[in-house]
Amino acid sequence: MNRSLQQLHSELQKEAAREGIPIFGGFELTARCNLSCKMCYVKQKGADAKPCEQELTARQWIDLGQAAAGQGTLTAFLTGGEPLLRADFQEIYDAFCRMGFRLTLFTNGTLITEEFAKWISKIPPSTVDITLYGASDHTYFNLCGMKDGFQKAIDGMERLLQYGVNVRVKTTIVKTNLQDYKAIKSIAESYHLEFLSNTLIHGNREEGIQKCAELRLSPEEMYQINLDTLDEYDRSPIDFQKRKDWIKNLPPMSCTAGRCAFFINWEGKLTPCPLFVAPYTDPLSCGFPEAWRLLREKINEIPAPVKCKTCDKRVFCPVCPPRLYLETGKFNETSEYLCLIAKTKEQTATRYQYGNKFGKGDHDHEKSISKASH
Repeated sequence: MNRSLQQLHSELQKEAAREGIPIFGGFELTARCNLSCKMCYVKQKGADAKPCEQELTARQWIDLGQAAAGQGTLTAFLTGGEPLLRADFQEIYDAFCRMGFRLTLFTNGTLITEEFAKWISKIPPSTVDITLYGASDHTYFNLCGMKDGFQKAIDGMERLLQYGVNVRVKTTIVKTNLQDYKAIKSIAESYHLEFLSNTLIHGNREEGIQKCAELRLSPEEMYQINLDTLDEYDRSPIDFQKRKDWIKNLPPMSCTAGRCAFFINWEGKLTPCPLFVAPYTDPLSCGFPEAWRLLREKINEIPAPVKCKTCDKRVFCPVCPPRLYLETGKFNETSEYLCLIAKTKEQTATRYQYGNKFGKGDHDHEKSISKASH
């Protein structure tokens, strides 16, 4: 994105948040998935490929999309679970395309057939984001429970590219696939595709973090990945004191969630973002405009930990209300793991801004400090 587009995007986002216009939306069409990723935040216990009685119908999703469009939604993503498991996916997708959204599809890529790739190329989304969970079938089996998952995902990606569909490669890194990180990144580069990586997992919305805590990277492992990819980020140095002064007066919910962005989960509940269990409202009962209004009121009631308000490391901290809730079961209780991440980020940032500033052979401090802040 060039600088003029970045400025336009930033100004649009600020104005939408100020006016309470939901310009960004996510639609979670199903909790079902053909993979069994150990760190998944959405997949339900015992979920399989059979239709779930609690899932919304295609008509309900289309009605919700139209209602969101009527309230100003411009950008939307369709996700799951694995959205392609729905027999009526094409009906939903086609309707959303015709609503004029800038549309993104999230998928694991393993269900993309030649026929599907040809069909979607005729009404392509802005991008199809394919998540690669490893660089071998062995890793896929260990992490996702599918013996040939890697090859199926690559085949699906290549089919889309063959028909000219825009693709991005994403990954979530945990201990099980940490050794595959560079190989996954190289795969994206070999196809000349944008690559997005995530190193922080949140836990399942129903069960919290307990069952996948052992999969999480240590803060040191997280920032080693970050430092290995310094060139991907803007090289401008960051004024930490200025950021600290700015962030200390922010409310608990200071991102776009619930201000100009929303998420509708597979049960039809309107939440601020995909990680939230609560608060939520019910757009199927009261209509999207009223549900959005009520949700905006509810996010102002979310408490913050007292400790976080005065913490001098908050500028380095990935803390946010739903992460705290999945970590601790409460919005206003601190997480030892997130605090450790903040401390490690501060140490990394300080080391690369000052300690290595004049060191021979080191990355220049501007690249290092910018990367460490992400």
